[in-house]
Amino acid sequence: MAGSNGKGTAIPAAYPPPVDSPDEFIKRGLDPEDEIIEVGVAIVGGGPAGLACAIRLGQILEAEPALAEGLGEVPIAVLEKGKSLGSHSLSGAIVHPAVLGELLPGEDPVAALGAHGVVQKESVFLLPGATRAIRLPTPPPFHNKGNLVFSLSQLVRKLGDRAEALGAYILPETDAQTLLVEDGGVRGVRAGAKGLDRD
Repeated sequence: MAGSNGKGTAIPAAYPPPVDSPDEFIKRGLDPEDEIIEVGVAIVGGGPAGLACAIRLGQILEAEPALAEGLGEVPIAVLEKGKSLGSHSLSGAIVHPAVLGELLPGEDPVAALGAHGVVQKESVFLLPGATRAIRLPTPPPFHNKGNLVFSLSQLVRKLGDRAEALGAYILPETDAQTLLVEDGGVRGVRAGAKGLDRD
C-alpha cells in the first residue's frame, strides 16, 4: 500500500505538500544594487533560537574585533516578520537554567531575563471524563522541577535587547521570502516588498 509501512502507519514523506521549493523559495542571482542591504550575517527569525544565535555571534565578534570589522557596517541582522520582537511568541515557556547560563555566563536568568519563578512541583493527570482525574507518575521527559517559567514573548524581548547591545540590528516587519543563490551558495535573502502601494 502506497504511503504505508505495511503496519497501517502512514509515512509522512509519502505525502509531500504541494510546493515546489526550488521554484518558490529560491531565486537565482542577486537583486539590483540599489535594492541590496549588505550585512555580514543575516538571521531569519527573531524567536529564541535566532536571538540566541545573534547573542552568541555578538559575543564572539566582541572578542575578535578584526572578524567583526570584516563583516562590514552591519555585522549581524535579525529579520523578524512580526511588528516587534515577541509579537508572534505567545505561549509560556519552561527553560532549563543551564541553557541560559551558557548563553549569559555569570548572570542570574531570573533577574536578568524576568523569569516568573522556578518550577517547584509537577503532576500529570489522565482525564477520562468530565468529572474524573487519574494521577499518573510524571514521565522522565516531562520532569521540569528546577526549570524556569517564562512568558515567551517577554523572554524574546529581553533576548532582543541583549542582541542589540552586542551590535545586532533587529529588522521587524521584515519577512524573508526567498533565498538568493549565486554560484551554488546562499548569498542572502529577499524580503517582502512593503510600502509600494496601498496594499
